[in-house]
Amino acid sequence: MKPLRGAADLLAARAQREGHPVTVTLQVTDRCNYECVHCYQEHDAHDDELSLAELERILDEIAAMGVLFVTFMGGEFFMRRDADQILAAAHARGFAIKVLTTGHHITEARADFLATLRPIQFDLSLYAGHKGKHEEITRMPGSWDRTVAAARRLLARKMAVLLKAPVMETNAADVASMAELATEMGAEFTFDPKITAIENGDQQPLALRMSGETMSRFYRTTMADHLEKTFVGPESMSAKGEELRPLHHAPCRAGQQSVSIAPNGDVWPCNALPMPCGNLRQQSFAEIWRGSPELAEVRGLRWASLAECNRCALRPYCQRCHGMALVEHGQVAGPSLEACRHAVEIRDALRERGLIPATETALPPTWDRVDRDGQHQRKDRRRPAALRVL
Repeated sequence: MKPLRGAADLLAARAQREGHPVTVTLQVTDRCNYECVHCYQEHDAHDDELSLAELERILDEIAAMGVLFVTFMGGEFFMRRDADQILAAAHARGFAIKVLTTGHHITEARADFLATLRPIQFDLSLYAGHKGKHEEITRMPGSWDRTVAAARRLLARKMAVLLKAPVMETNAADVASMAELATEMGAEFTFDPKITAIENGDQQPLALRMSGETMSRFYRTTMADHLEKTFVGPESMSAKGEELRPLHHAPCRAGQQSVSIAPNGDVWPCNALPMPCGNLRQQSFAEIWRGSPELAEVRGLRWASLAECNRCALRPYCQRCHGMALVEHGQVAGPSLEACRHAVEIRDALRERGLIPATETALPPTWDRVDRDGQHQRKDRRRPAALRVL
């Protein structure tokens, strides 16, 4: 997969120069047969999902705009009865296809069909290295066996599989066993240590975030080698003498080289950034891509334009997300307090290993509003003695 990622980076750079998108994520349904405890999506019944005919028209429009990669997701993508027809339509138009799924509906027969389309990757959700904890999170008996069986079916047919895990307080200790399972299968594995609020602003999932103690241990053990490679390794920007996250850079590529399309046709800058920029039942994709003021706003965001972030000493270590800032705090151009919490732990883990100067102890301007256990329920908090600026 490495050559593909390299080619994708080159294509993304060219797209930015030429002003056209490379990737579109199509969320074709909000429906899901699982009730995962951490899920950020709203799963209300939707009668206004784009029809197959509408999706085919949209695929034609994005093909005309030069889009190369299409990612399909839900909810659960295969909850759509016409899911196979949707994939076939994308394949017929020459897109490189990726699918995000639980794997629940991938039978032997469907795996045979999918192999004829040759998608570039299937991302399957995994929540633990064993059945019990996985199903505590999905709240679906039998889900562990379904996901593992789907992964094995796809791999047996020479399709690329990426197992993906969100890291929470309850499964942080299982990351190693999940990685071992992926290796045994021949799949890739990745994880995300950030749990987000629900799209409607409901912050219930935030109670599942890693506690301060668990996060500290996570970055000093599970993430230790990755942090060293990313921030100070031979291929890192710092090793090449380049500044990490300079003020004139964009914090992310949302809306620049990719966008997301919601089940009702709304166009969002990213599937994690629920900010309607137009609707494909009312406008063409080209009209929205070129003329949406909301997309222009997101594209124009730079570190320099983010309140508080633009004067934060921890910016080099920050994994800030526009979507988290908007959903949790109501401002796409404001700080994400959870990103602040992670940045402190990342910086401290690097410092304690002697990989960055011992003098790097500053706290973000937001720190008095951050709850180190990730709940964000207290507005004021004294700085812990161990983290005060020296």
